[in-house]
Amino acid sequence: MRGRKRFLLALLCLALLLMVLPLSALAAEEGSIYQTVIEDGADLLTQEQEEELQRVMDQVLPFGNAAFVSTASNPTTAEQYAEQKFLEFFGDTSGALLLIDMDNRYIQLIADGEVYKTVTRRRCNEITDNCYTYASKGDYAGCANRAFLQVVRLLEGGRVAAPFRYVTNALLALCLAVMGNFALVSIQRRKAVAPENALGVKVAVNTAGKAAAKAGLIGAVAYTMLHQRKTKHVESSSSGGGGRSGGGHSSGGHSSGGFSGGGGGHRF
Repeated sequence: MRGRKRFLLALLCLALLLMVLPLSALAAEEGSIYQTVIEDGADLLTQEQEEELQRVMDQVLPFGNAAFVSTASNPTTAEQYAEQKFLEFFGDTSGALLLIDMDNRYIQLIADGEVYKTVTRRRCNEITDNCYTYASKGDYAGCANRAFLQVVRLLEGGRVAAPFRYVTNALLALCLAVMGNFALVSIQRRKAVAPENALGVKVAVNTAGKAAAKAGLIGAVAYTMLHQRKTKHVESSSSGGGGRSGGGHSSGGHSSGGFSGGGGGHRF
């Protein structure tokens, strides 16, 4: 008799547990203030690719909203279009949005609110630097997945690679080293030559100076060639009347109709 009562009690507890768990999960889902949005206007992703991207974007939800947008027609800049879409989806809240602009052949990543404190303008530029080659090859799903995975990595306290920044810094350091070496040689020659050979010293100094200037010019050309690979689409500002251009990244970080975050992008 006791065994039967215990069995019935166990069944009752199990039934109550099965009823409580779905209610708890539903409450947790309804309690989330953030959401994900996929608007593939340019039809770049298959259904399977959208589902995979959705799983990646869901990892952003503990920190803010997440949206992926593609468009085949954009009369404005990629930056302006992305900001308009962010405000349309999320208003003045926290989140990140990735745009693949097929009209301007540009990818743009922007962030706002708490997410922007971590995924800053510089970070957005670094992420798009790492992702634009996927879009160039037509792998738009790979571009979007890689971008949001790096956003998640930053939000969780990790880091992302910045190869373009490292190459630029290395070239600048090399140019400075060459110029410094020529300057040192010119000083040593000035000290070593006797006063009666002052004319020769002047010639040596002028020669070293010209060589240093030539080295600086070579460094500037190398730096320009590097950044020409990342040339940003030059657009005119709709409010200021002046042109806005960039070597490889968009400026971001300004307010546009309520958007107070910022971002960066890259032509593909």
